[in-house]
Amino acid sequence: MANDLEELKRKRDQLNARIQQSEARIKANTKKEDDRVKVLVGAATLDHLKRTAVLPGGGLNDLLSLMDGFLTRPTERTAVLGTDKRGSEALHRVIGIKGAAAQEGE
Repeated sequence: MANDLEELKRKRDQLNARIQQSEARIKANTKKEDDRVKVLVGAATLDHLKRTAVLPGGGLNDLLSLMDGFLTRPTERTAVLGTDKRGSEALHRVIGIKGAAAQEGE
């Protein structure tokens, strides 16, 4: 009888482990799908800005203002906004405008 109980507990533990693995796999797939949508929406927005120089509802300054309010991590803020909050070189490159340093020299 004790062996039967131990066997049932072992099977329960195995099932719990399988359930946790399955839940983790579903969570990872959901995150991957969400991240893909975010990247695609961001890419579409940047492409639109690059082609038209206008964001739906605004322009570069509106994008910078939006990102300034959205980003909280210092490294991400610098990566997008740059040190002067006028847009990093990478952001300017991605949307197809000359960088801030090049604009100042013109």
